[in-house]
Amino acid sequence: MSTEQQDWRDHGTGPTTGRGNAIAIALVLPVLLVVSWVVQIGAYLERDFGSMDDRLGPGGVLTRLVIGAALAVGIPAVVLVVQVRARRRERRHSLAAVVAAIVVLVIAVPWNGLVLTSQVRSMAADARQRAQPATAAERHFADGDAGATLERIGDRTVRILGGDRKSAYRDGERAGGAYSEECKLSNAHQGVRWTYWYAPGEYTDADGKELLPEDHTMIEGANRDVDRVRSYWESEGIGARSEADLVPDQISPTADWLESTSSYTRPGPDVDFRTICLVR
Repeated sequence: MSTEQQDWRDHGTGPTTGRGNAIAIALVLPVLLVVSWVVQIGAYLERDFGSMDDRLGPGGVLTRLVIGAALAVGIPAVVLVVQVRARRRERRHSLAAVVAAIVVLVIAVPWNGLVLTSQVRSMAADARQRAQPATAAERHFADGDAGATLERIGDRTVRILGGDRKSAYRDGERAGGAYSEECKLSNAHQGVRWTYWYAPGEYTDADGKELLPEDHTMIEGANRDVDRVRSYWESEGIGARSEADLVPDQISPTADWLESTSSYTRPGPDVDFRTICLVR
């Protein structure tokens, strides 16, 4: 080794080493930061907007967040350690990767600390919520058939007001009745929500004749005997609230297992019952 080269080593002067690799690393680290954001934001989107069957649970979200943190924090931290050691061995080693790693870590560490802490807290709260029992209202039909009960009450209400669901058709198929959809109980477990619907304006009879002709508000043979409906509901343990200020003679069923604000009955007859989310 020449005297000049030895002097470079002793004083850390001379040509910079490892510049190509350091620059390549410095360019890759910000890309990894962006990729980590994509992974993490994608986890939140799948949790909030995915289909009911495919939505990420708390554990799935945490896994994605950890993967993002590994990309944005783990790799830059390793790069920083390796490059600092290289710099200590060779003072002329390029600092480009060290600077890039520090910049990325300054951005990534606070962000990932925030999202990971928030998710862990969310999982703890979710665990506490799921440990709670369903409410008494949600368990109302635990030993019965909510769909059959709702359909029986709905059909009887329609008949009292002069209609007959079993004579209503749409597109050649019997219409109306009770149907269900999935929902979340108050303790975050899966439940089922039932809806009963009879809307003669959308139905025909078996021969294809409209049940509710244009410019009519009631089908043939219908009545306005809402007091009789009230009496029947009372026998089923259901109260009634007048909504005549909204629609003449309209009443809303009230019970802890019904969504009273979105359920109603009025002459026509129009009948719409919606339950709360119930235990399956």
